[in-house]
Parts: sequence; C-alpha cells; structure tokens
Amino acid sequence: MSSCDAIKEMLVLYVEEALEPEEKRRVGEHLAGCAACSEEAAQIGKIREWLADPELFEPAQDMTWQLLPEKLADRAGLVSDRKRSWLGLSFPKWALSAAALVLLAAGLIWTLRLLPPPPSRATPAPVATGNRAFLDRISTLYARAATAQYLSECQDLLIDLISAEKSCAADRYDVSLEVTRARQLLQQKRMLDPELRDPDVARAKGLCDELEHFLFNLSTSQECESQDAIQSMGRFIEKKQLLLRINLLQSGIS
Repeated sequence: MSSCDAIKEMLVLYVEEALEPEEKRRVGEHLAGCAACSEEAAQIGKIREWLADPELFEPAQDMTWQLLPEKLADRAGLVSDRKRSWLGLSFPKWALSAAALVLLAAGLIWTLRLLPPPPSRATPAPVATGNRAFLDRISTLYARAATAQYLSECQDLLIDLISAEKSCAADRYDVSLEVTRARQLLQQKRMLDPELRDPDVARAKGLCDELEHFLFNLSTSQECESQDAIQSMGRFIEKKQLLLRINLLQSGIS
C-alpha cells in the first residue's frame, strides 16, 4: 500500500476530527505536500458542509419526485389524530436531527445523480475503502429515507381514500385528488426501484410492488366513483392488511 493509499484510508476520520493526535499529525503533514490527497480531503469536507446546511436542499412546493426530500424532518413520525384513531396503531417518531440529516443526504445524492459526469482524462484512482464506507452509509440513509417517505405517502393516500365522503352528484364519491396523488406515487415508485435493492430496505420491495399495482388501478379510476367501487377498494386494503404492513415496515426501516 502506497503512502497515499494509507492516508486516504484515514481522510474521513481526519475531516471528522476523530483521529488520534499522532495519526492526525501524520495525515496533516502528508496533506501539506500532496495535492491529490489534499483535494480529496477538501471534497469530503465539502460534502460534510452540505449535509450540515439546513437550507441547501429546500424543495419547491410542486410535489415532484425530483425534489423528493421535501421537509422530511417535518414529516418525521407526525401523523394526524384522525389517522391515529382510525388505525389504532402507534407510529414511530424519528429524532428530528437524524431526520434532517437523512433529508440532506437524500438531496445530496439525488443532486449528484443529476449532474453529468465530468470528462475523463485518465483512469480514475479507486476510492479508498474508508471513504467508500462513508459514501455507502450515506447511500443507505438515502434508500431508507426514500422508502419510508414513499410508504408514508401511500399510507396517507389509502387512509384518505377510505375516508372519502360523498361530494359528487348522484351520491358518488369525489376521489379526484386521490387519483392525482396515485399517479404521482407511481412515478415515485419507478424512481424508487433501484433503492429497493439496498439490503437495508429490500424487504419492503414486495409491499411496494403490491402498492404499485393498487395505485395503478386507482390512477385509472373516475374522478367521481360509486359507493361500490370505494367499498371494493376498502375491502382490498383490509384483506391485504396494507395499512398494518406499511406501519410495521416503517418501524423497521426508520
């Protein structure tokens, strides 16, 4: 292992100021004379600054998946009294600080995905193991946050659908908003599929696929549905225990 390889293994800990004094001194001396390692340390530091900035990834209010992390901290386990009483279940409350970190990590990873790759002038050097572990942790946080967000929004939609009231002519139920939200969630599910391969959230894939099938049927519904159609959807939700399964999975990945 070259001297640079050994230093790169410690760069994350160096930036986080978690090294022993002797190791910190050795890394600092190396960085003073090595432009490549110094640049990598600067990039790691920049990522940590991004993750600590609460306003960098503040989304616009258009509910699109590309702007996914919309105030995830505000949604951290907060469920209305109506939903709690309907389900009779206890929902997990995420620590706001952890939720804020996940929110920013999700935005960072999604932003990096959208950026075009820079032109390659030479074969890039492999990422040091320690740094790869750091990036993998961020990727896992993103996968868990994205999956939990998707499940939470599906849960809200199912509850609102079951609670729909007659507001159309001929005693029919207005589900226009629910149909629109179902179409948005279908787009989210397609973007979520790669994240569901992460071992930490892979167990949620089966339920997410079932929800996708239900959402597809809902997305093709009429804006004013009959009582029979609403009751049929309610029976399906109850039979498949969708709300209970969502709650259990949220507890496991949040």
